[in-house]
Amino acid sequence: MRAQISTVLVAVVVSVSACGTDEAKSSIDTPESVVAGYSVTENIDYNVRWSADPGIDLLTRPAVVARAYMESYYLAIHGHALSAGYPGFAEATSQQRDRVDFDHSNDPELEQLVGTQFEHLLALTPTGDGWVATVCSGNYTVMAEKDGRYFNLTGPSPQAETVRIVAPEQTQSVASERIAAEGAERAPSADVFAGWTVSEHVPAARDQNVHAECDSRMPDARDARPQKANLPHDTPYPTLAPYPGWPRYDEN
Repeated sequence: MRAQISTVLVAVVVSVSACGTDEAKSSIDTPESVVAGYSVTENIDYNVRWSADPGIDLLTRPAVVARAYMESYYLAIHGHALSAGYPGFAEATSQQRDRVDFDHSNDPELEQLVGTQFEHLLALTPTGDGWVATVCSGNYTVMAEKDGRYFNLTGPSPQAETVRIVAPEQTQSVASERIAAEGAERAPSADVFAGWTVSEHVPAARDQNVHAECDSRMPDARDARPQKANLPHDTPYPTLAPYPGWPRYDEN
């Protein structure tokens, strides 16, 4: 099964990397937006690879905010700190009524994590003040290292999540423009939220049909995924390059 999964993952690198290569029209950063010294916490060595349904551009501002939020959310959970999220994450989530208390985890130990997390932007629906993003999170290929062995965090099913994004009023008219938000870096060094906020995050989408849709969007077949969480492996799943990744904002 390991060989089958690895083969499919390599195919994903080729197929997904072929998307979204058009030059972005505008840049995120200004000199004051670059946050010196930010880096992903040392216990997190997995990367995130995104895909999207047809018609959704991962480089438009609403999609960039959804990407940055989801990646930051899991970084904050696994890093046990709000500050583990990307620059601007704390400010972007300050209005959420049911925010997770990232800084006070029930588990005092940080897990050493490797592998690849697959995120798929299933839908991006306009609302009166922004967008609702429906995201499929497949972290069955993220593994925790314990005493030289590797354990899956979850079983084979991806999680269907919804994120309500609020746009600053003055930027709604340019929300369809592509921005410079891809590159070889695994995390941004600038505040990519840029005044956009997240007012609600539902980790389990209320529409049960969405969960089945998410299952079909994962890059490997269901029977090739680990069937149970916490099964030991001698070697981890591959840590693939991030996609679309993030640019080096301090060099723009």
